[in-house]
Amino acid sequence: MASRRRFPLHLQITALFLLLIAVLGGTLSAYNYRKSSEIVLAASDQLFTQYGNQLTLDFLRTYQPIVQTVNMLTLDSIASAWTLEERLSKIPLLAKALDQRPQVVGLKFGYESGDYFIVRPIGSDTLRAAFGAPDDAVLMADNIQQNDLGRRTVERFFFDARLQPVGRVDAGLSEYDPRTRAWYQGAIASDVHVATDPYFFDQLRKVGITLSSRTPDRTAVVAADIALDSLSQTISGLLITPRSEIVLLDLNLNALAYRDPGKLVLLRDDEVAEVARLDSLGSQALDAAGPLVQSGLRAFELRIEDEKWRGRLYRLEPAHGIRFELLMLVPEKELFTEALVMRQQSSLITGIILLLALPLTWYLARQIARPLRQLAREANAIRRLQFDRPLGFSSMIREIDDLSHSMSVMKDTLNRFLGLVRSISEETEFKPLIELITDETMNVSQAAGAAIYLVNEDETRLEPVSLKIAGTAASPGMLSGCALASTGSLARCLREESSLQEQVDHASHDHPMHRLLEVMDRSRFSVVVIPLKNRKREPVGVLCLLFPDIDSRRESDRLAFIETLSGFASITLESRQLIRMEKDLLEAFIELIAGAIDAKSPHTAGHCQRVPDLTEMLARAACDSQDPAFRDFRLSAEQWEELHIASWLHDCGKVTTPEYIVDKATKLETLYDRIHEIRTRFEVLKRDAEIRYWQALHAGGDETELRRRLEREQAELDEEFRFVADCNLGGEYMKPEDQARLRAIAGRTWLRTLDDSLGLSWEERQRRPDPPPGLPVEEPLLADKPAHIVPRTENDRIAQDNPWGSGSRRRSISTTGANSTTCRSGPVP
Repeated sequence: MASRRRFPLHLQITALFLLLIAVLGGTLSAYNYRKSSEIVLAASDQLFTQYGNQLTLDFLRTYQPIVQTVNMLTLDSIASAWTLEERLSKIPLLAKALDQRPQVVGLKFGYESGDYFIVRPIGSDTLRAAFGAPDDAVLMADNIQQNDLGRRTVERFFFDARLQPVGRVDAGLSEYDPRTRAWYQGAIASDVHVATDPYFFDQLRKVGITLSSRTPDRTAVVAADIALDSLSQTISGLLITPRSEIVLLDLNLNALAYRDPGKLVLLRDDEVAEVARLDSLGSQALDAAGPLVQSGLRAFELRIEDEKWRGRLYRLEPAHGIRFELLMLVPEKELFTEALVMRQQSSLITGIILLLALPLTWYLARQIARPLRQLAREANAIRRLQFDRPLGFSSMIREIDDLSHSMSVMKDTLNRFLGLVRSISEETEFKPLIELITDETMNVSQAAGAAIYLVNEDETRLEPVSLKIAGTAASPGMLSGCALASTGSLARCLREESSLQEQVDHASHDHPMHRLLEVMDRSRFSVVVIPLKNRKREPVGVLCLLFPDIDSRRESDRLAFIETLSGFASITLESRQLIRMEKDLLEAFIELIAGAIDAKSPHTAGHCQRVPDLTEMLARAACDSQDPAFRDFRLSAEQWEELHIASWLHDCGKVTTPEYIVDKATKLETLYDRIHEIRTRFEVLKRDAEIRYWQALHAGGDETELRRRLEREQAELDEEFRFVADCNLGGEYMKPEDQARLRAIAGRTWLRTLDDSLGLSWEERQRRPDPPPGLPVEEPLLADKPAHIVPRTENDRIAQDNPWGSGSRRRSISTTGANSTTCRSGPVP
């Protein structure tokens, strides 16, 4: 009969115990996850409702005061003001109303006669440029009224901060009739105020609504244009999870408020702006939710790239006739973060319990191990310098238990010594290294305290640099220094280059460590002073060990060990000092180069000093950030040092860069500002126009018509040169219409009668291989020419197989061309 396979009892007990823990832990983890998920879903529904109520309240806080303002203006005399003077006299009242209601971007009045009067605040340079307002204008008013010829004209008025007129412009004819507008017709037909559907304000580039109310006699309508910017600010403050999406829509799925207001306005190819729709906000989640929202679902789920999202759509009616849709999308993974963490923690706790229960159960099952075999294994481990496991066992046999204790002490001593050597060798910073040597030496020697004195830079005194007291906070300031020429034990130990031992008590008033009696709360203690020497066997400092009792024979037994340790420590200190001195020298050279770069230009003075600080702050913020893009971003000490040096030397190329490039004040500046050459060409064109005038006059032309043509042409040239000069002073960005105008100006031609190849340097002649054309020749006023390209020399080439992946480049700068503000790069031929 075949014998059954049998297992030891301790194995069966261990397996059964671990299985029970695993089943119990898994059940609790699944139950907690399910319940916490239900709680999170219920809380999220309440949170969504709370956010909808908050948006409604924010809108009402903005909406109701504006309603009151509009209703009050219907009772004011401006609603029956039929002349321009009467309307302008109400500017202070309207300015006060606009100041108190910053959400109102315009107060307008439509009269039954077809007149239209609107007052707008001008709070940005964009609006000033759009309306041609003076720089000091803060308010503008447009008045549309029918003139004597039956045409509707627009008069525009500008006012400064004191509401004083600063400009008046005839804006031409207008077909705008307020009586045909929805806000006017709705107010006339209603006994209460009405609001339009959200729409796009073209001139303001904002989304908003118009609130209007009629006068009691139905002869005029007062309206206010309200921007919905505040709702975007409210939404940006609503955060469910880091990647959640919240957007406010109208009934046509046009986006009215979003956490990024800049995406609410779309600019088409024809430069016509319009309100962005839900699928135009650049969010993959919102794009996927669009069809579901359009189908009318109020709650739905969707999956994007194997990630599940939950969506809610709420109808908001903050006021009569105003309806919004609030869409909220949340990734389920982030919504259930706490539940997932709880499940992971439950699994982790179960695993830890299993790991802890395994050796414990094993130990309880076996009860007593074979001590002699374990001691033999420990002896072999010590021989191989393996100290990662403590002995941690005992035996009922006295001799074996004593031997186990002795081996444990030996193992611990060797382990701590090797750990100290390893820690000291790995530490790179000088100050932490001093603290580490002091702390570890105190622990290894089992002293009550330790201190290190080092010789100062002028080699006249011993100064304390580190102090450690067991169980007490201590600092080197509690110790006193001493002169090397003194007769104290510290100076004597350094001069004699041998260890000393002495006692410190209340009578030792002159001893540098006398204050430690009060810190250690003792009447006396003994000090072992050991000299620290460098590689040349020159003393650099002393190591002091403090022992609480007077009898220090036990400590003297460790003296040889501590002296050996102090020798290693002193050599390590010297190495770190040399490294620190080398780094200080390198740092000084780097700062010297950076200072020389900053000194080249007063406009960039201090730039090289500020960039390292800004770089460190940015890198620190990236390391501390928990955003997905930076969550795993960390810099080691070496990388911090590399970043520091790189930030100091980021502009080292400016050492060889000419000052006229570093200090480029205008776009055409090199060795001189080439705008003067362009001015000369314009002067030539003006002279040519004047010559043509005299020639035509001589030929019998009409003097009045010729003079008018000459003045018009010269005025046009003056204006074009003024535009080119403004472009020379402009910033990096140029509007497309300005670029087109600059190209049109560049298309003008002028007659050159002199050879432009004369008087050139040898290098410049090399860039003009083609023979010059015959003279005279017509040339564009502004042009990029092949002769303007300055190729780099062979010495400037970068090998194509360089480790940075950079290719050789050349740069061409147009001397007087239409694109003279740009640089082009291409491969060296």
